[in-house]
Order: sequence, then C-alpha cells, then structure tokens
Amino acid sequence: MMTVIATYSSLGLAAKIAKVLADDVVLIEEKVFPDGERYVRVPQRLSGDIVLVHSTHPPQDSRIIELLLTIDALKGAGAERLIVVVPYLAYARQDKRFMEGEPISIGVLLRSIEVAGADVFVTVDIHRPGSLDEWLRIPHLNVLPVAQLAEYFRDRLREPLVLAPDKGALHRARIAAQILGADYDYLEKRRDRITGEVKVLPKSLNVKERDVLIIDDIVSTGGTLARAAESIVAVGGSRVYAACTHALLVSGALDRVYQAGIEEIVATDTVPSPVSRVSVAEPVARALMELLSQ
Repeated sequence: MMTVIATYSSLGLAAKIAKVLADDVVLIEEKVFPDGERYVRVPQRLSGDIVLVHSTHPPQDSRIIELLLTIDALKGAGAERLIVVVPYLAYARQDKRFMEGEPISIGVLLRSIEVAGADVFVTVDIHRPGSLDEWLRIPHLNVLPVAQLAEYFRDRLREPLVLAPDKGALHRARIAAQILGADYDYLEKRRDRITGEVKVLPKSLNVKERDVLIIDDIVSTGGTLARAAESIVAVGGSRVYAACTHALLVSGALDRVYQAGIEEIVATDTVPSPVSRVSVAEPVARALMELLSQ
C-alpha cells in the first residue's frame, strides 16, 4: 500500500495515477509569503511508502524549491520510503559543460533531490537517460511513454515515416515505428551554443506522398520542430505530424509549428498544455507497482 501525495503543479496527473493504483490523493498545503519565499506543509502524519508527484515545468525555479521543501516535509512527517516522481524534470538538457565555465545543471538538481531525502526517483522521458546513472546513488527509473504517443497515431497516418529531430532521439523514433509498422530515420541538426539557434541540415529522405511523424522529448519554443517540418514539406512530404512527451510551448510555439506546416501536435500530460492528449498515468502507475513489489 502506498499513499500518493500531490502538489498543485501536478494534481491532475497525480489523481490519474492514484486512480490506477486505487488510492486517494493527499494535497500538500502551499503558500507564498509576501517577500516571495515559499511555504509547504504536509496536512497529516504519514507512514510506509509515499509517492510524491511534482513536475518542474515553468516556472521551473520556484517549482524546484517547492519540490525540495516538500521532500523534506514528507520525510519529517513520517515517510518511510519516499518515491519522488517528477514527470517533467527541468534543466535536463544542460547535462554537460558545453562551454568552459558552465555548470552541469542536471547534476546539481539530481544531487539536491537525493540530499533532500528522496529514497527512489522516477521521471518521464528524461532528455538523456544516462544522467540518472551519473548523478544518482538511489534507485531510479525513467518511464518512456513513446508507445502511448505512437498508439494515438495508429489509425491516423498514411504510409508513415517516423523521424527523430536528431540522432540522439533515434531510440524514440525506433519504438514508435515498430508500433506503427513504419520506417524511421533522423534529421541532422546543429545548435549554435552562443545564440541557441538550431539549423536543420539538408538530408535525403523518402517522404514523397507519405505522412511524417516527428517525435521528440521536449518542444519548448518549437523552433527545431518548425524547421524540421519546413525541410520535410520542401522535399515533398504529404502531411507532417508531431508528438512529444513534454510540451512546454513557450514564446508562441504553437503558432510557430502550425505555420511551419504541422497538421497536429500531440503531447503527454507531464506538462499541462492545450495539446496534452496522451496520459502517462498508466505507465507511471505500472512502474510504481513494480517498485512496490520489490
């Protein structure tokens, strides 16, 4: 038996996970003091296995502070084994020192979560799964919801080709292609580390009169996705669709990708958004049940 704890940032997803587990949700009390400092409180004494569901989507920094404070509060309230579920983990893209003088941001965050008191860590489709092994000493799990995203498109695509936006995301395209019975490939891209601008490089692709599904972990500004769509349309792609796990959709991203020729973009509910049509509740709940049985 486990108790599901939620903060306001992830209450909807936490309730879905709890429903799969046939459990109720305990909501953390939260407020912000006049000077901007944050306050959290666990409303009851706890025991046994506790599952905290808390995403760190924008505003990331305040949600990270809430996460660390809540972990400490839960341990103080009696949590014996605290399983911390962070559906969207911020700062995961800064996983190495790309330029001299930079921090490894994901390392700082993961170490902080462990030091705060997490006993087990679960996230969904982290940008680079190896980061968990590098920075955590506690048991950890990365839930990949590509199968759920692919199922959404099962009967919607004609002669589909699944594309990853770069070689590093090819594993997502491979899984989706297997489910859809489709071919898969990846695009070549280059990012300017000073400006952050991404260029999608020309590549010979057999897309003529085919529906193309671009699949990735994060859509933030939508710039990479828009350029990818434009490159596909330019070489004869019939219709272009997009799927992602985490739809941050900042700075006019939705308008940008639709103007580039995307027919539809679909995301999971790790981050609440207008396109979050696929839930990760089922795969996360299954992962939690496996952990509980250990």
